[in-house]
Formats: sequence, C-alpha cells, structure tokens
Amino acid sequence: MNRFAAGVLFVTLYVIVSAAGEVYAASYFQGAEICNTLLLSFALVCITFNFLGRRAGGPSRATRSSLMAFVALNLVTAVSWVGLFVGLKYAEPAIVVTFMVALGPAATVWLNALIRKHGLPPISDIAVSALVAIIGSYMVWISASGNAGIEWGPRSSFGIFLAIIAGLSLALTNVLVKLLFDHGFSGRKVLAHRFYGTILLLLILSDHSSIVLEISQSWSAITIVALSTIVVPLLLIQEGIRRVEPFTVNMVLSTSPITTYLFQYFDSRIVPSSYTLFGNVLITAVAVCNIYFHYRRSA
Repeated sequence: MNRFAAGVLFVTLYVIVSAAGEVYAASYFQGAEICNTLLLSFALVCITFNFLGRRAGGPSRATRSSLMAFVALNLVTAVSWVGLFVGLKYAEPAIVVTFMVALGPAATVWLNALIRKHGLPPISDIAVSALVAIIGSYMVWISASGNAGIEWGPRSSFGIFLAIIAGLSLALTNVLVKLLFDHGFSGRKVLAHRFYGTILLLLILSDHSSIVLEISQSWSAITIVALSTIVVPLLLIQEGIRRVEPFTVNMVLSTSPITTYLFQYFDSRIVPSSYTLFGNVLITAVAVCNIYFHYRRSA
C-alpha cells in the first residue's frame, strides 16, 4: 500500500509541475523559434541527466533486448516530446494535454499486454480506457467547432494531430521504461540515455544560423522550459513508474488536463472555455475513480 501511495504521489507532483511548465512554454513559443529552443533545452536536459546518472545502478552488461528497448525509447521519446511542444504552440494547452492522456490508457492496456507479456488486462481497465477515449473524441469536437479557449486557426489541426501522435507515443514510452526497469536499469540510467533521438531530430529541424543568438537572448527562458517541463517532471514520474503499473500512471496523468486548465488563467491569450472545463472534469473524474479501484485492488 505504501509503495502504491508513494507512486501515485510522485506522478501527481509530476502533473502539477509539468502543467505549470507547459502553460509557460505555450506562451513563450508564440514568439520564439521552437525547434532552436527545444534543441537547446534538450541538450541541457541530456547533460543534466548524464551527470546525475554517472553512478546510477544497472546490469553489468546490456542484453540485446534491453538495447532494442533503449533504441525504441529514443524514437518514441522524440515523437512524444516534439509533438507535445509543437502542439502547445498551436492549440489550447489543456486540450493538447487531454489528447495525449486520453489516448494513453486505451493504448497502454494493450501495449503492456503485448510487450511485457502480462496477458489481457481486466475488463474494468478496458472499459475505463474506452470511456477515456470517448471523452477525448469530445475534446476533438470542442477544438474543431471553435469552442476551445484559443481561436481555431489554420495550424490548429496540425497541433491537434501532433498531440494525438504524442499521446500514443507517451503510452509506449511508459511501457518501455517499465520494461527497462524489469531488466534492472535504474531510473537515472534510463533518463541519461533516452534523449539522443530527440536531439538528433531537433538538429535536423532547427535553424543552425540563429542558435547562438537564441542562447544570448533567451537563455533564462530556455532554462525554465528545460527544468519545468522536462528535468524536474521526469525525475518525479520515473519514481512513480518504478512503484506502480503503467496503467495506473496513465490514470493519474489523466488528471493533467484539469490541472493545466487551472494554470491557463495565468495566460492572457486564453479565454476560459466551459466546454474545455467540462471535458477536463470528465477525464479527471474517471481517472480518480479508477485510481481508487486500483488502490483497493493493490491493498
């Protein structure tokens, strides 16, 4: 019980810190070169986690399956993080986060069964996943009908599409991280080696000629984005993933939209939307109820 409660607490802290960071990043990206900012942020993140992971524990020799898991983790990490941040630039943060976490539970129950060989999940988990996915579809309608907190623009559909892809990638990320834990790797060792693919992708997409100017003018914002949206949240969620199953992680993450919605009041660009709030409340209610059932089951 203590292990489960601690895991839920760590993921909850992740939700709060990352929600604040994502709203700040969404506002900052409106006038910034997003790929340059992300390249510099993730470079700082990679250096930080490699420093923290110097003496982290792990198996003396990596197996072929664990190496394949690391390669896959680098690929899906690049897709999920770049998709998240580009989505934040073009759409309402609370809806972007909803798309990510609404698809997570539905995908995780099947990915967990397939990758970690745990067999079919309980019927209750499948039912909750379907319900969360339905609510996510409602959020698609909110955006497309112009009822979101930010006016629907020509690039909004692109931002929503990337958020959906990021949500599916996030589900796979959680399962792969849990698989590497099963192989004996520590959380810090996993963090130290999961962002190479992200940096490579951003090197391809960024404007190299303006990187020096970006550092000189925006180093403080880059540092804030790196710490508030990546470094601190990931340290928290890794501890959560270590203690609870991926589906429980995704259920706690389902409370992210309502948390992000509340932080949006600090962003003058966003007009509060009752439609968005209703969808966020539905997602959060389903998540909290399912966490309670998981707690009772683990007890």
